[in-house]
Amino acid sequence: MRSSIHLLASLLLCTMASGAARGEVLSARVARVSSGAGTLGAVQLELDWPRGAVQGQLRIRAGTLDFPAIEYAARGVDWQCPLRRTGPGGWACDGTVRTTGGKAQRLALVFDDAGILATLDAGAAGLAYRMRHDAPGQSDVMLRTVPVGWLKAFLAGLWEQGRWTAGTLDGGVHIASPAKGPFLITTKLKLAGVGLETPDGLLATDRLASTLRLAYRQAGTTRHVDAQLGITGGELLFNRLYAKFPKSPVQVHVVADREGTSPWTLGTLEARDPGVIEATGNATLTADASVRDLDMRVRSDNLSVAGTRYLSGFLAPEGFGDLILSGKLDASIKMREGALHALSVRAARINAVDSKARFTFAGIDGTLDWRADATQVDSSIAWDSGALFGIGLGPARFPFSSASGALVLRDKVVVSALGGSLVLNRLHWQAPSGEAGPDTRFGLALQSMDLASLSQRLGWPAFTGTVSGSIPSARLHGDVLDTEGGVDMQLFGGTIHMGDLGMERPFGTAPTLSANVEIQDLDLEPMTRVIGFGSISGRLDGRIDALRLVNWTPVAFDAQLHTDVAWDGKRRISQAAVSDISSVGGGGGLSGGLQAQALKLFKDFGYSRIGIGCVLHDNVCTMDGIGSAGDGYIIVAGAGLPRIQVVGFRRRVDWPTLVSRLRAASNGQAPVIQ
Repeated sequence: MRSSIHLLASLLLCTMASGAARGEVLSARVARVSSGAGTLGAVQLELDWPRGAVQGQLRIRAGTLDFPAIEYAARGVDWQCPLRRTGPGGWACDGTVRTTGGKAQRLALVFDDAGILATLDAGAAGLAYRMRHDAPGQSDVMLRTVPVGWLKAFLAGLWEQGRWTAGTLDGGVHIASPAKGPFLITTKLKLAGVGLETPDGLLATDRLASTLRLAYRQAGTTRHVDAQLGITGGELLFNRLYAKFPKSPVQVHVVADREGTSPWTLGTLEARDPGVIEATGNATLTADASVRDLDMRVRSDNLSVAGTRYLSGFLAPEGFGDLILSGKLDASIKMREGALHALSVRAARINAVDSKARFTFAGIDGTLDWRADATQVDSSIAWDSGALFGIGLGPARFPFSSASGALVLRDKVVVSALGGSLVLNRLHWQAPSGEAGPDTRFGLALQSMDLASLSQRLGWPAFTGTVSGSIPSARLHGDVLDTEGGVDMQLFGGTIHMGDLGMERPFGTAPTLSANVEIQDLDLEPMTRVIGFGSISGRLDGRIDALRLVNWTPVAFDAQLHTDVAWDGKRRISQAAVSDISSVGGGGGLSGGLQAQALKLFKDFGYSRIGIGCVLHDNVCTMDGIGSAGDGYIIVAGAGLPRIQVVGFRRRVDWPTLVSRLRAASNGQAPVIQ
């Protein structure tokens, strides 16, 4: 802009002096006026200065106008203004500029002994340029609600990676480019509604409001930047940091230096949201502007606010986007050669509540230290109480040791739960390395946990018994959990064993669980009484292979349930149980030489075998029993008199329909069979 103004000023001054002296109409044609900032093409100048008049009429027309510095181009430029003297050697011209297809704007130029002042008024937006003769090489640009689009090229010169998409700027820019000495730029700007992004997606802003004080100095190949931001609203995404800024000012201060083509060194990194969070540190960048070395300390005395404003970008990808936090946190982070080198986290009375009721922890205190090098460091962290999926947990303390990128539990931890205990026998966490993500291995045991309490918390029928089991080895790699061993539940005088347990996204979206289940010797009489499924005596065996739950809802399994053929006790089934089983089987037939109405006179019946199977796939259960009966399958084979037989006739049953039948039967409702 400065060099273009100088060229235009020289041309105008020659025209003005000549026209004013001769007192007549003066015309000039110039094919091209060029500078490093812009170009005027097909220029025509006309000056009409009547003899003896105190002012003349100036008209400048240009076929083309291109200012790449502010990404502005126009055609058919026509500027008319009254030209007058402002003193010895001084001239001023203020008039309307029109362009083909554009809105009329006001352009004013003043040339005098003090310097040059150019002002462009475009409605709500305005630009002014001032150059003083007594300060060679120095100039000022004043901005009023200027869209960032006008200054894209200029801003790209300050930061090549930045793409400015929206917003306005107000304030001033001072430029010093002396013949000898450093090149300087200082700014005091107000940014409103600014949108900014980088091609790699590393950084983006939306509706950012702030003040910017920038000092840029370049001497030879040495560059120095001191930037201070006072942010008063908007959103920022930087890598995994997502911030929603308040209206109260958040102060950010960055001091950066660069020598030649070497990477930038950020000697000062500071961010302060008073009463909420403070971050201070320094960093060295790589050639592609990513972080090579970093030393940072982050402190929050109000996690309830800091979590909402600044932590969701870290928590949401792990499935904890709605985590409710309170308490205080003090953390230090070190990175070397682009990799995490050390991490220390100090917690003070932190409470963490998952809004989806998956977990709650209260009174978290202590320190957690991790090191990537061989230096060993011990730390410990504890909580006062907690809960997992509604299961209350007692107090616990976790002693850790860290070295060579690993975090290891030094001793087993026993946590009271449901009248028994949850035992964490071992824990080994290995930090990401290269392409490999973090790797977590642990061993877990359940000891005599009360099944009645568990059933109450999970909304199950009032089962009784205990839950015990052991997972000697489990591995969480990425979002996949694989296990060895299994969990045993002791209930109704028998055992349910869950083996080959595996999970995907345990705390993420649509968690998935897979397992194989074995059932041995469950006493049917108390079990059917609890679930409201009539009354059956005997023992139950079975299996559920390839069980798969998505978001805790079954989507696939191969289940076979049957009474124990080796059971030598009584085998009786109540009239209500016959009805319920008939409804679940999808048809239900009663036969044996007596009419169904006559069978209603009896309270229960003898049976020899009971069995039902279901293979769930694509939301449809393929049903089976303990044998064939014509087109159907036998669910209950009677014994003695009166003799009964329950037969199912629907081989393929819609899974939601089957679930509704089971629910109706357990609630004592009369099922509807279609």
